[in-house]
Amino acid sequence: MVKHDSSEETSGGFAHRRQILKGLATAGLAGLAGCSTDGGRITTSDGGSGGGDNSGSGTATQTGAEPRDKYLSVQMNTRPDQVNYNPFGKQAMGPLAKIVFEIGAKWYPDEEKWVPLLIEDWEYPSTIAQGETVQFNLHSDTTWVNGDPYTAQDFVGQMHWRKENNDSVWEFIEGVEQTGDHTVEMTFAQQIDTRLFENALIGMGDAPTVWNFKYDVYSDYLERLQDASGSKERNAILQEVSNLNFSLDEAMEKGLANGPFKPKQASATKLILEKNEDYTNPHITADDLNFSLIEGLPIDSPQKKLRSLRNNEADALHNTAFTSAQSDQVPDHYEGLTYFTHSGGAFCFNCRREPFDNRKVRWALSNVWRAGHATLMQNLPLSDKNKDTVPFSAGMSGPLVEKWLGDRKDDYMHFDGGTERAAELLRGEGFTKENGKWYMPNGEQFTITFKGASFHSNRTQTGAQLLTDFGIETKALVQEPTTWFSKTTANRDYDITNWWVGQSVAIPYQGLFGTLVNSAWVTAYPLGVESVSSWEGESTSEFIVKVPPIGEPEGELREVNIKERLSKLAAAQTEEEKRPHIQEIAWVWNWMDTYWGPWLLYLASEYYDTNDWQWKDKEDPMMQAPTVQDWPLRLGYPKAKTK
Repeated sequence: MVKHDSSEETSGGFAHRRQILKGLATAGLAGLAGCSTDGGRITTSDGGSGGGDNSGSGTATQTGAEPRDKYLSVQMNTRPDQVNYNPFGKQAMGPLAKIVFEIGAKWYPDEEKWVPLLIEDWEYPSTIAQGETVQFNLHSDTTWVNGDPYTAQDFVGQMHWRKENNDSVWEFIEGVEQTGDHTVEMTFAQQIDTRLFENALIGMGDAPTVWNFKYDVYSDYLERLQDASGSKERNAILQEVSNLNFSLDEAMEKGLANGPFKPKQASATKLILEKNEDYTNPHITADDLNFSLIEGLPIDSPQKKLRSLRNNEADALHNTAFTSAQSDQVPDHYEGLTYFTHSGGAFCFNCRREPFDNRKVRWALSNVWRAGHATLMQNLPLSDKNKDTVPFSAGMSGPLVEKWLGDRKDDYMHFDGGTERAAELLRGEGFTKENGKWYMPNGEQFTITFKGASFHSNRTQTGAQLLTDFGIETKALVQEPTTWFSKTTANRDYDITNWWVGQSVAIPYQGLFGTLVNSAWVTAYPLGVESVSSWEGESTSEFIVKVPPIGEPEGELREVNIKERLSKLAAAQTEEEKRPHIQEIAWVWNWMDTYWGPWLLYLASEYYDTNDWQWKDKEDPMMQAPTVQDWPLRLGYPKAKTK
């Protein structure tokens, strides 16, 4: 057996520890007794307050007393008093979930190694093939916040839950079994690149899997899903779970938290988390964190993020996208760092609606946007170094295009014919233009609604304006994130919107699978091309489309089974074996043109306050593994400075 063991001392300087310090944990939370929220500020029972002003102290104080407790201010997306504490429900905690729930392990890209958390180590067989098994050992001291132990039953339950939700990790395994209280065995369904498997299971990028399935809370729903007779019944059950709304008290009673901090109180302006005094991982216990509170602030746009830094309100921000001018306004006491990511945003067509079910109409709109590329780049809230211009739409950022498509990249459609080519395509499909306005074949004016969340406002408004300037009347509707997630995308109620595409690792499997298969419910792209996939309601289990050969957009169509191609990509062991599969899938993406965007985020930024908090050195691997607002907590950082 080949054992993957990350139990040696980590680069952050924390030795692997298994001692149980629960009995030594402090009884209760000093500074929280009698604590209430008043206008979004933390207020102690004796009248002191902190955090609601612009002082940036990050300290809850008593009147006339020394500071007695520090709190870390981080970002969240949902309005705090509207949070649903059902992790599988609508309007859940978003980024704060990575603080409230445990993650499996953390990938250090520069060192190419895993740092263990909930999953302490795993052993591969000498040969990775169908029927072989991989063994996992879980951290045995992890508990839910109501005191229930986290066991392999919870872990296996979540794996089956992921299967019922078409998670890509089940492309690689055919079974998972609990073999002990904290041991799990998975059986491979095929030969697999182990890095791809680990990424699918744990998550290498800035959005790792959070292990939030508590078996005694969700097992009934899981069993009903497993026994469902068809997709209609399955969708009804999933909708039922999505509609469950747990209050904070209900969630804590059920034990729905197992990370370093747990929800305590919520107001309209902030969500207060308190330290989970029973928290332990292979590196620290709760005693290693010298502060007791975290506040989540609703910061969901670049403008709000910049304001929070200028007002010294946030102590750590993740995934900022500032212009160069905005970056210059960040106070000097905030340290900034960047990290690589191959994921980002793209315009997304709703292929279940006419005329967006016509790929040539989509090609036409992409030519309009490509002609306005400079305007899109200028109006995107990204500094120049963050703008990685993608030469064409193939589901990959520029560096991945160069790596995997290489000499064949000119065979792909670049949609660079401008507005003349766009007009030619529309006229070829029966559209007409009169007095500067485009009309559909049925004589009705061609009008579009482009919906997007507030954090996508610039791209939504700019993309819509470019189409309007071309003669397609396009209304940009910027929505609150909760509305956009719970209604617009959940109900597929849009003509065009924004969606996330791409991948966070150098082998573009996860992003291609996630977008073309797992996100098909958003775009319904098989309904927008010649396809043999059968649909029942809003879903399909088949992903077989008809496309011409690479580089021949008008060539004879032949069937491509996307899932089969992805499976072969996952099984390939060398770059030479992977390349033809990547090129074929990229061509399918390019020819379908269901997602379009001239950019993908390549460099993202993090900011953290150094006035009141001590962090590891900027170059330390701990700081280079995003995100700063949740990952350093697992290794005992940041440390609150005393004054």
